[in-house]
Amino acid sequence: MRTVRRLYFYAVSLVSLEVVLWGLIGLVRSTITPDVVGGGPARLAQALSLILVGVPVFWIHWNVAQRNAREDMDEHASGVRAFFLYATLLAILIPIVQNLLGLVNHIVLRLFLMSNNLTMFSRGQVWTDNLVAILMNGLVAVYFIRILRQDWETVTSSEALSNQRRLYRTIWVVYALVLLVAGVQQMLRFVLSMPASTMFGPSTRVSFTNGLSLLLVGTPLFYFAWQTAQNALKESHERESLLRLGLLYVLALSGVITVLSTGGVVVNVLLRLVLGEKMGLSAFMGAISTPLSLGIPLAGVWAYFGHWLNRSMTEVPDAPRRAGLRRFYYYILSAIGLVATFIGLSLLLSFIIDNLVGGVLWTTTLRPRLASALAVMLVSFPLWWLTWRPMQADALQAGDDGDHARRSLMRKIYLYLVMFASVIGGMVVTGSMLFLLLRSLLGDIPSNLLRDVLNYLQLLLLFVLLGVYHGLTLRRDGQRAAEALNQKHAAFPVLLLDPGDTNLVQELQATLGKQLPSLPLQVHSATQPLSMEQQTAFKAVLLPASVALQPPKALADWLTGFDGAKLVLPSPVPGWVWSGVSGHSSQEMYRQTAQILRQLAEGQEIRSQASTSGWMIAFYILLGLIITPILLSLLGSVIFR
Repeated sequence: MRTVRRLYFYAVSLVSLEVVLWGLIGLVRSTITPDVVGGGPARLAQALSLILVGVPVFWIHWNVAQRNAREDMDEHASGVRAFFLYATLLAILIPIVQNLLGLVNHIVLRLFLMSNNLTMFSRGQVWTDNLVAILMNGLVAVYFIRILRQDWETVTSSEALSNQRRLYRTIWVVYALVLLVAGVQQMLRFVLSMPASTMFGPSTRVSFTNGLSLLLVGTPLFYFAWQTAQNALKESHERESLLRLGLLYVLALSGVITVLSTGGVVVNVLLRLVLGEKMGLSAFMGAISTPLSLGIPLAGVWAYFGHWLNRSMTEVPDAPRRAGLRRFYYYILSAIGLVATFIGLSLLLSFIIDNLVGGVLWTTTLRPRLASALAVMLVSFPLWWLTWRPMQADALQAGDDGDHARRSLMRKIYLYLVMFASVIGGMVVTGSMLFLLLRSLLGDIPSNLLRDVLNYLQLLLLFVLLGVYHGLTLRRDGQRAAEALNQKHAAFPVLLLDPGDTNLVQELQATLGKQLPSLPLQVHSATQPLSMEQQTAFKAVLLPASVALQPPKALADWLTGFDGAKLVLPSPVPGWVWSGVSGHSSQEMYRQTAQILRQLAEGQEIRSQASTSGWMIAFYILLGLIITPILLSLLGSVIFR
């Protein structure tokens, strides 16, 4: 209930603050430049109405929020308040940067004696409009920066502030990087779009002025944002942040995808030239200027953030987790390369079929199709080969590393997804081919029956080969993993000290027998001493809570000197309450016990509950891949003018 109340007050405060800001900006603009922007009775009335409506609403709700924060430390330290403060700063500071970009763009256009109508954003405005927006937003930003600093000094538990600050810094890094990449792209497009004799013509100067403006604003902004994020790594919780890791994944993968796409376009143009297509210098440069200008800066993004991603993975102390992070990156790249290679092979086989069957012109159809097929293959196959081979080499190892690689969740997801795509794709292709054949048998014969059937057959063949290869790989992984794990489990004897609770012993034996059938488990009465042989025979001992709290005299000395793992089962004990386990059933606790024993037997780091960090990383990456097209659309508004 309190959270909903907070959301209401802070959401209304944020919206009403923006209303007041727009009103103030419009009012000052109408005063300074009445004949350009904000002039006229309608504009003035609009600005005044925004102020008159927004000020009382903001004042009431913000005062209530501030009073609640002063009276209650929980309110002061709430995540909703922290989110509001950092979201407000973003809503204020990003418009400042956008208007600064517009102001710089106006100055650059004036230096090159070009019209203000050629500005990137807010055409029709003058430089004073940008300056007014910067000043108005800046005054409000100063106030909220002061409020935020006071919160950092006042709040004792700063976890919520730290989390929101991390997200705030990440957004600035991405935003500044978009500006920087757009600036480099525009400059490269300017250089590549025209021959030297017409490079300074009116049409190409727009790319130059846009690129120069973006670089003048984006370069220092990115440097400051990235250095701030890097300096924060001195704190351990920042180094271990999943958000940072997810950001590095998204930026590196975005660079890979863009480089492959643009590289394929460039290779396609080059292959068309090699295959005899007539293309002048102007047409050639026009065909490759946009993909090259976009691919080169994104290649830099891939290289730079890929380096930091590898460095972050190398610094992870837990070897299995470090290997898992590496596998996550490589399998995504391998999947991208595999899909593109499959498409390229299909295009190549389709070209061969059409060439053999005949009836298709070389110049208008076959040559572009051959160039496209070869371009896709030349770009995608090396990516798949260079990423799949290391993963296969890891899985074929005989030691512990090989076992972890074969049993990794990411590898299983990859293999099963490929098999799923193979089966579904094969079903669709087979159904389409049968439909075509049955239609022909019933008298409705298509004009290109042979060509269509052969194309369906080549697709079916590719799906079958894809499924068989990955199915055999999955089967081999399972066989090797089972053999290695059975050997490890068999070499890890466990002792269960029975306090006389028959149900506990039987349920635990059933759970371990189901999940760890090869694990040697010996049940021994807690009231009986161990033989000399038994005292050195076990690598772990399971202690029900009653035995752990009051060990029998016959076993107390042995337990004190036991070097193996001691696992306490939180069974009911009169007078004792187990904090944190009241919501778990006995079966759930036994499953966790089996999980811990599995980790011990396999030499893994002990985690009593299933780790969600991998899924959280995946969530951040998927979230980033969803947000990236939105940011790229902003980039596209600059690139494809």
